[in-house]
Amino acid sequence: MRGIRVERAEHDVRFDGLSLLFLGVHVVVILYVTFGWMAASRGALFAYLLILPLMVLQWLLNGGVSILNNLENLVRGRPWNDPENPFEGTFFKVLLNGIHVRASQAQITFVLCALMLMFWVVAMSRMILIIPSPV
Repeated sequence: MRGIRVERAEHDVRFDGLSLLFLGVHVVVILYVTFGWMAASRGALFAYLLILPLMVLQWLLNGGVSILNNLENLVRGRPWNDPENPFEGTFFKVLLNGIHVRASQAQITFVLCALMLMFWVVAMSRMILIIPSPV
């Protein structure tokens, strides 16, 4: 299968259709985390307030690897954690390297967790301020 080729120092990496699909799902999840706090209903904010900590916990317990990477490994018939997968746990590192920002995995984890905590607090504040309509 032909794919998009990306040169990296360690590997010659190819994006095939499945890689692009999972990349797209990653982008959707990142957009949800980034903008979910703007939801206008209490129900949507409540769901966001439940999902966000679960995402953070999963990410921290999985060593900075998204469960989406693990699912891609399983779909490809590889083990849950596959050191041969060049995309596993590198999404933000590759993104930052693309804009010439060098950061360690610990720095990336700290900043992302701080941002998600900030989004969570804002979502909680917005949910509290929404006055339910009388029935």
